[in-house]
Amino acid sequence: MKWKMKNYILFTLLLIIVSCKPDKPDNKLMGNWYGFDTDSAYYELYIKDTLIILNHENLGLAEYVYELDDNKLITTTPLFFERVWNVDSLTDSTFVISDTLGVHHFQKMHVDVDYFQSMSDSLQYYRFREDFVARNPKLKID
Repeated sequence: MKWKMKNYILFTLLLIIVSCKPDKPDNKLMGNWYGFDTDSAYYELYIKDTLIILNHENLGLAEYVYELDDNKLITTTPLFFERVWNVDSLTDSTFVISDTLGVHHFQKMHVDVDYFQSMSDSLQYYRFREDFVARNPKLKID
């Protein structure tokens, strides 16, 4: 009987140890960001743990999976086109990425309803789309 109890306790401890995952480091990239192309086109990025949604005023929505590896940001399109960016700066409020084609600066953005939240409700999605247009500085009417 003691042997069974001992095995049960060892099995339980082993299960607890195996099931505990190490904490992931904070991913400062996650959140909502905005930036401008060299032609002054406005766009926003909505970033989750492995997914980036690009919302561009001229091109619309585009989806990328990504991996953040030290100072490299590797993005992949659904057609498996891969691009490797240098992460030049990443703070709580800004980030800068670059490659041989150019440099992109982003500012953190705080919104009531972000892209991922809006996917669960058509009214929220409509509001999200309207808010995107309203945030575009070229379309603002003062």
